[in-house]
Amino acid sequence: GEFKLEDLKPNGGAIPVTKANRHEYVDLYVDWFFNKSCEAQFRSFLRGFGEVCDSDAYNFFNHEELELLVCGSKDLDFIALQKTTMYADGYTKDSTIITDFWDIAHQFTQEEKKNFLAFSTGSDRSPIGGLANLELTISRAGVDCDRLPTAHTCFNQLLIPEYGTKEKLKEKLLKAINNSEGFGLI
Repeated sequence: GEFKLEDLKPNGGAIPVTKANRHEYVDLYVDWFFNKSCEAQFRSFLRGFGEVCDSDAYNFFNHEELELLVCGSKDLDFIALQKTTMYADGYTKDSTIITDFWDIAHQFTQEEKKNFLAFSTGSDRSPIGGLANLELTISRAGVDCDRLPTAHTCFNQLLIPEYGTKEKLKEKLLKAINNSEGFGLI
């Protein structure tokens, strides 16, 4: 960015801030910082938002509800996710590797939960209605090996080799989710 000097009011650069006018200065600065300095960007966002939401329906929502619609839920309820997850290619909800997986996943920090979601679905956010509305599938990806878990993000499908120990599963899973970036590893 370039350095740009902008008066907060006409001829404002020539007016010193004093004890008598400091409240006016703070009010003008806050208005500039939160409103005027980003007005063009906000107008562009609002125009794009209006194109996607070609309706006045969003006027019925308060700001928290609009944030939920745009950003998704911040609550990452892995118990709800566990209840709705499906299993394939030889895994069931009672498979040892799956019970170990959920023991590990329930111990994830908030950041690890976000990393897991980004790794397995392509988004670190919960869908509207929470993780109970996410259709995750965990599939068997062969026998015990040194490969990391992989994912098909378009299908919300996590592929986990049938590791021999819970410790190996945890090590490989954490390495995969904490080092993935886009369509690869960093």
